[in-house]
Amino acid sequence: MDALRAQDLLRHITGDEDYGKAMMEKLPLDEAIAVIEDLLNVCIKQADEKKNANDAAFFSDMKKAFRPIVIDKIRNAEHLWVVYSDVTGYPYSVDRDMLVVYDYTQSKTITDRLNAQGYLAVLSLVTPEQFANEISHMYRNGYKNIRFVSGNGTPFIVAREEIYPYEQFMKEDYITNPALSQSMIALFQETRKTSKVEPGAPEEAFREMLEKREKEFITAVKNAEYMVPCVKQDNGDEVEISFQFIDITERVESKDGEPVIAIPAFTDGFEMNKCYPGQYENMLCTFDELIDTINELGASGMIINALGISQYMDTDTLKNI
Repeated sequence: MDALRAQDLLRHITGDEDYGKAMMEKLPLDEAIAVIEDLLNVCIKQADEKKNANDAAFFSDMKKAFRPIVIDKIRNAEHLWVVYSDVTGYPYSVDRDMLVVYDYTQSKTITDRLNAQGYLAVLSLVTPEQFANEISHMYRNGYKNIRFVSGNGTPFIVAREEIYPYEQFMKEDYITNPALSQSMIALFQETRKTSKVEPGAPEEAFREMLEKREKEFITAVKNAEYMVPCVKQDNGDEVEISFQFIDITERVESKDGEPVIAIPAFTDGFEMNKCYPGQYENMLCTFDELIDTINELGASGMIINALGISQYMDTDTLKNI
């Protein structure tokens, strides 16, 4: 935003009877975000430097007043681009936040920076309806906020709840494992990227980050409740339960030359439906219950979210966590 445009907008904020509300409602999304994140922040900083508490409070109040207007523009924006990582097939995660580009002309700066680090970033254009669907998956997959970005500008950070509430998408009895889903995304986004260390970054810091994320993943694996597809048959005296198996011999190297047969476990119904469309029968198992089932059936291990960001864990690995 150039100086003349900034002065014009500031005149509306300080001079109009509605303190610039009508002006904000007419602005395109990119300018509306610039008013909040750039123009008003500069005004607050200048007021603080001059020790003018009244002006600082006024511009801070304007930021709060304009925020709902900007969020409404986001809900109705015809062109937003979610930043995905082809490394995982999920939105790129930065500290559990999702990145969304609102100014396509500046998008190359963002994707080039991520691709230089090996994340294979791609943009997915979403309509308002598709964006609402992305928010619903944020709740499933443990993303907390959305960072609306444009080139090197200050991101406009919005909590998912500010856009659409959890209740709009999920019922009380819907099973989700956001901690496990997000820990898998955050870890495998790093371990599976094409360039393991960011250019110029110290390798020790990268190793420490990976160790931290591995610990978070293991903790989430042990604390999760899994949906395990099965078939239940009532024989009168008792209900017989038979479990599904997946042969992943072609995907995983066998230690003893025998087929690798895994029990599939899913973080929620959406992930299970990818693999077993229309499969509604399942058992909810804790980690310990799942281990007992794997041992009882003589399976090679378990595979989490077989058609999502999947991870196979053999019995030896499961014993040691």
